[in-house]
Amino acid sequence: MKTTHLKTVIALFSMVMLLTTGSTLFAQTDDYTPIMKQLTLQQKDMLQTQRQLMLKNREQLKASLTDAQLAILQDQTQTKDQIRLRLRETFTDAQKQMVQSQEGQLRQVREQFRQSLTQEQRQMLQERMHQTRQSSGQGEMRNGEGLEAGGGNGERIRGNGGNGNGNGGS
Repeated sequence: MKTTHLKTVIALFSMVMLLTTGSTLFAQTDDYTPIMKQLTLQQKDMLQTQRQLMLKNREQLKASLTDAQLAILQDQTQTKDQIRLRLRETFTDAQKQMVQSQEGQLRQVREQFRQSLTQEQRQMLQERMHQTRQSSGQGEMRNGEGLEAGGGNGERIRGNGGNGNGNGGS
């Protein structure tokens, strides 16, 4: 029972961290073998470093969570986005600083990786991302179907308490 409980907490926490870090390279379960074959050893090492850094950051944040915050992660009545928002609202200043620092570290590693890409590699990654977006339906906003597809009037509904400046109200 305790093992199941721990696995659930770890799984939910991993999902929250994945959403907060915005990592797109490892977020998909697609086959990246063709892309990986085109990368140099140094680039593969950079990706491995990024992955290890993400895992280390998750562990550090997880270790800092209170019982109340862990309970938020286990709330199965909320969507993943709602859980992520509720959890972030409960972060202490130290946890907020930790997350901000971790996001900065990841940005630096990602930027180093981007700078190392050749034009051919960049093109291949862009094509792959485009294919992934199209197959998952995420490209709807660009082709004009996103707002009208739901039968709406083209307006967004805001109910999350955001302040309208794009940073989620924090």
